[in-house]
Amino acid sequence: MAIKLSELADSISCRLYGEDCLIENVSDLDAAEEGDLAFIYNPKYLDKLATTNASAIILKEQWMEDSVKPVLVADNPRLAFVRATALLNPEKRHDCGVSEGAVVAADVTVPASVYIGQNAVIQSGVILGSNVQIGAGCVISNDVEIGDNTVIHPNVSIGHNTLIGSNCIFFSGVVIGADGFGYERDGDAYVKVPQIGNVRIGDDVEIGANSTIDRGALRDTVIHDGVKIDNLVQVGHNVVIGKHTVMSAQSGIAGSTVVGEYCLFGGGVSIRDNIEIGDNVMLTGRTVVTASLEASGSYSSGVLVDTTKNWRKNALRFRHLDEIAKRLKKLERESQS
Repeated sequence: MAIKLSELADSISCRLYGEDCLIENVSDLDAAEEGDLAFIYNPKYLDKLATTNASAIILKEQWMEDSVKPVLVADNPRLAFVRATALLNPEKRHDCGVSEGAVVAADVTVPASVYIGQNAVIQSGVILGSNVQIGAGCVISNDVEIGDNTVIHPNVSIGHNTLIGSNCIFFSGVVIGADGFGYERDGDAYVKVPQIGNVRIGDDVEIGANSTIDRGALRDTVIHDGVKIDNLVQVGHNVVIGKHTVMSAQSGIAGSTVVGEYCLFGGGVSIRDNIEIGDNVMLTGRTVVTASLEASGSYSSGVLVDTTKNWRKNALRFRHLDEIAKRLKKLERESQS
């Protein structure tokens, strides 16, 4: 779609300086062509203003004098660009209706605004809100509730009794409500612990491809409003994740851990079971958390990349740290005597 720059400015709460023009789409500074809108969020890219072919730029007010092109002034150019991108590229939705080949239980009411794709299975007791989209091959088990405007992409499996809010997005391969990983040792074997809790997911939650949310053992697993989960993330049974927390790919949270609000987890973060993470905690990539973190702030662990030769030497020395610490304490005592 195309829109006048002045209309776009009003829609995304920016101020237009320069001549009006027609904007057809967005692009980065290097690949932009006439009709594209680009943005600058860091002054190190200001030199690209002289070479970009974009028709207009989003930037901060203090950088206006560097541009000979029309500009949209924003306090947060990146956020304004995201809003412009969404406006110029509206979400593609399926037409309403139940596709041939879908299997819908007789007691399920399908609102006229709902789409159900090929070979999807909707079992008994399911409640669907308005404008729900269920992709091909999905399985929605008994007594699941799905809120308005939620989009479920193809081949998602949702276990029985799961409660899902409005405006959620689940990408392909997501599994919600599988049994949690619980066993009790009995001699030479393990006895499975029945997983009789549910999963409760709030509004505006996004879950990336091939991520899994296990159902609770006794209590429910809870994902609060606004949580964003990347691809290949594992959330164990009874875990609670607070509002607007963001988890990057390949992270995992073990059972019964409670995570606060507005946390940010980098890729590959591992969090043990039965601990608490406070609000506004940032965990950088590959951090391993083995104890509760109450204070907000940034936390890291792991070993920085090094040459193999140095890494091997340091790894050998690591084995002797306890011995070195004891020798150091002994030397301190001798020096004080």
